[in-house]
Amino acid sequence: MNIPAEDQMAQLISFLPPDIVQLLAREPEEDTKKYEYVKALLLQRFKSSAEQFRQLFNKHQKAPESTWYDFYYELRNYLEVWLNGLKVKAFEQLKDLMLVDQIKKRNSIDFKKHFMNE
Repeated sequence: MNIPAEDQMAQLISFLPPDIVQLLAREPEEDTKKYEYVKALLLQRFKSSAEQFRQLFNKHQKAPESTWYDFYYELRNYLEVWLNGLKVKAFEQLKDLMLVDQIKKRNSIDFKKHFMNE
């Protein structure tokens, strides 16, 4: 389903709960037509942390009724929000993040003890 970029927010708003629509109604109209602006506003409103999106990215599973494209889009969105929350802008930063994440997963207790004592 290809929805032109200028129509995406109009389509999305029809699916949002009334309290969110009211929140958007208080914003400048030009801004509420921009997906990235609305996404940032909603993330700020609900104060989801980078850590929460890391967990969503790592634990998310494809729902039986969803398509693989939907699953890809959901994972990609979680990853982008996680990386944006940590202000990862360069490939070197991404590599460091991936390495630290793997170290935490594999040596969780020893890793935490080491850095808690320093």
